[in-house]
Amino acid sequence: MGHDPSDIPDDELDLGKLALALVAPDHEGVCVNKYESHLDKIASETAIRHAELISAGANDDVSARLAALKYALSVVHDYRLDDIDHEILESADIMRVIDRGSGSRCAISLLYMIAARAQGWAIEGLRFPDYFLCRMEKDGERLIFDAGQSCKILEAHDLRAIVKETLGDAAELSSDYLVGLGARASLIHLCNFIKIRHIEMGDYRFALDIILRMLVIDPDEYRLMFDAGVLHARLNENEAAINCLNEYIERAPDHHDREEARLLLSELL
Repeated sequence: MGHDPSDIPDDELDLGKLALALVAPDHEGVCVNKYESHLDKIASETAIRHAELISAGANDDVSARLAALKYALSVVHDYRLDDIDHEILESADIMRVIDRGSGSRCAISLLYMIAARAQGWAIEGLRFPDYFLCRMEKDGERLIFDAGQSCKILEAHDLRAIVKETLGDAAELSSDYLVGLGARASLIHLCNFIKIRHIEMGDYRFALDIILRMLVIDPDEYRLMFDAGVLHARLNENEAAINCLNEYIERAPDHHDREEARLLLSELL
């Protein structure tokens, strides 16, 4: 991955290259350059469309920027949401998403984030329950949109409806769902999907490898050490499991989380 990504400030991360580097090891013999060129093309098309809108008299506001993104990704390249994205592993693999023109809501959102960040625009992810949304901002104006629905702009009542649909009628919109996720956290969120799917498939070795890649991006994500400890244990690699769990216990701030790890550790010992 070149320079250590963990040393790079979030707003300086090359989100596109990092997203490709995370899955490139799973595509042996496939040239990554064509995917980098595709991301560059989307960014260029966004910039050209934005300039056209401004020349035509549009204000350079957040709505014009979203319109330029929508044109490049939804109109020109027709990126769509997979109908069963929770079941298709390749829907979270950014290289396969580019190949197929479809993917999970998080993967499609990342493509929008890559194109927007290339223009220097402020954009971040929002981790809603079973959803991943994007939020753009300019001069104090904010827009939340669903990249999986051709950039549909979401108002407060739409967000409440999503929460009730996914968590039940009694659920309410929480400020926790409106905490922005930068490039690093958004990539971790996408990788978590890949990790969980491989665990469900019983491929613990691959899941562990994904965790190691995630730790390269964000070594401060201490919760990954618990996952690594569990997977090492399932692979009968007890010494590695014990080391991971001990590190997790040292770093976890929550008492209950530490107790859960200690119980597993006592079983291994």
